[in-house]
Amino acid sequence: MCNNQHYVSRILTLSGKDNSADVQFDTSFSCRPQGGAEKAKQSFAPLIEHNTSKKFVLAASISSKFCKKKACTHDNCSKTLATDQSISSTERSSLHTNLNSVLKRRVLNIRSVTTDASSQVAKALRDYNTENKTNMKHYHCFIHKLRTLEKKIRNINLNPKLKAGQNKAIFLKSLASGIRTRARMELTNLKSIRSNEAEFIERSTKALENIVPCFADSHVACSKQSTVCQHHLVHYGKYSNKHLPYGQHLTLSKDDQTTLKDAIMNTFNTETLRSVKELYSTNQCESMHSTIFNYAPKFTCWTRNFSGLCHSATHSRTLGRGRDTLILARAVGINVKKNSKMYMNLNRIDQKSHYHSRRKKSQAYKQSRYFLRKRVSNRPLLQESLYSCELSTSSQDHSYGIKCVKCVIKCLCICREQC
Repeated sequence: MCNNQHYVSRILTLSGKDNSADVQFDTSFSCRPQGGAEKAKQSFAPLIEHNTSKKFVLAASISSKFCKKKACTHDNCSKTLATDQSISSTERSSLHTNLNSVLKRRVLNIRSVTTDASSQVAKALRDYNTENKTNMKHYHCFIHKLRTLEKKIRNINLNPKLKAGQNKAIFLKSLASGIRTRARMELTNLKSIRSNEAEFIERSTKALENIVPCFADSHVACSKQSTVCQHHLVHYGKYSNKHLPYGQHLTLSKDDQTTLKDAIMNTFNTETLRSVKELYSTNQCESMHSTIFNYAPKFTCWTRNFSGLCHSATHSRTLGRGRDTLILARAVGINVKKNSKMYMNLNRIDQKSHYHSRRKKSQAYKQSRYFLRKRVSNRPLLQESLYSCELSTSSQDHSYGIKCVKCVIKCLCICREQC
């Protein structure tokens, strides 16, 4: 992780920027806390940078309440958290530990920290700025806000005018997904156009207010307030309403349109837009958590080697599984030659992982994944469609109770005897 800090510092210096990195932070628990009792006993909290395409881990904090030694002073063992302490409080201590480990090396400075909307982390960062006289900014995860918006819209009690055969639950699900996608596209486009914070907030507010009228086929303000709507190209055949529920414009009452607009603007008010203006997310932290719990499954207690598994997963994520294994083998005294079978197999593992990583970043893969997910999400819409992919039941409808060839022969024989 120290090498990762030097790498990011060098990239920032070569690009002509100051030596300050933007990072994201999130905490995962080996067994999540549940109501009535705290079941979690271990936690992992990485600090990942935003500034390079590698998204390296700069620091990591590991907390555990386990120690199997009978007479242990817990100076150098797997237990890093006292038994009477709450595991949910490790978010604050893990954030401070990670920030100190980066700043004390004096390789990188930290400009901003992106987290979810946890009030505990927000207060922890404010306290850290006050105690250490730093000025790190706090941003909220953009993706978490979009998920919150989608949940709010799906829980709104609307009264849409649906045609025969249309389902209200499917309508609300499609509407929430469409509004979330439209809000993401509007803010992303405005971020690339407007670098000034005041202009970004002003244009974003107008663009979000215009989503519901645009979906209701009122495109009066789209040319000035929207960067996504293409209704002005309708004569050229470039406008489509396939993104709308059932491919139709909204036919909602004014009260329902006002309720929808209020839900959007309450989720993305001026304060929220200021906290997500960089459009950072914690996706890399969540991906890191997924890698960690592939090595150490979440609902298993790792009393001794949880820290080792976390570090192994971090190194594998940074260097690759093959190169990480080679470094570990050389560290324990195993001399792996370049022409050996072990070296060739490990090198092949890294090449395969790099290939799949590049393939998943390609436009063709993203399109195929989008259409596959769309086919699954639209399955309820296609149940009553003429284009259903389900197997035809015509053979069963015209079977006349005859199940097999033997039954046919038996029926013919009976008819022949009667004749």
